[in-house]
Amino acid sequence: MDEQANRDDAAIGVVAATAGLGLAAARLIARTPGLTPYLERAGAQGREQVESAAERLVVTFEPEAERMLQQFLDSPEFDHALERVLTSPKIREALTHQTSSYADELATRLRMRLREADRRCAGLASRTAAFAIDLALAQLVFLIVSALVGLVVALVGELRPAWLFGAIAGAGWVFFVGAYFACFWSLAGQTPGMRLVQLSVVGPGGAAPGFLRAVVRFLALLVAIIPMFAGLLPILFDSRRRGLHDFVAQTAVIA
Repeated sequence: MDEQANRDDAAIGVVAATAGLGLAAARLIARTPGLTPYLERAGAQGREQVESAAERLVVTFEPEAERMLQQFLDSPEFDHALERVLTSPKIREALTHQTSSYADELATRLRMRLREADRRCAGLASRTAAFAIDLALAQLVFLIVSALVGLVVALVGELRPAWLFGAIAGAGWVFFVGAYFACFWSLAGQTPGMRLVQLSVVGPGGAAPGFLRAVVRFLALLVAIIPMFAGLLPILFDSRRRGLHDFVAQTAVIA
């Protein structure tokens, strides 16, 4: 045991002595007059040679590497592997989860911002946001339907006089948007915009209003909007946050 320890000590001593000699030699070379510039030139030449060799390797092997990469990308094996990855149930599940999580996060943040605004303006912020979303959706669908109708009219012939076409289009817009709101209010108790901000409209019994009551509510909403939205001001003061259209149709919006 002692003999082994002595051997280890001797080996460590040799290593330490060698390191010391190397350090002393390096210091001696560094202090030798006129030798430093020579070493610097030698180092610079060595770097130039290494860089030149690297450039030659790149020039030599880059076309071959590109050819091999392109051959791999064009191979049926790569197409099959890529198709398997893209059609993998786990990949689809991960993408679906990521998309739904992001959408849920956006909706949650929107609701939080609207709740904060509601505390300052008595619930008007959420209702305004819901109405704007629904109006945009209804307008989008109306534009698509109008484009189809316009295509049919163009094939049949131009409708004259022009003011009649404008009047029909305006009446059609009011009818379509009214049907949108009335149907959602009566069938589900909330429109897509109201669902996004978690609001519902209820009738006197606490359930979703009937279709006729929903139609009356929409018509009263138009009347409330026409005088510079004055018919919506009672929302700021009424204890149940009702506007003119809610008073007329005997409805209320709840969270």
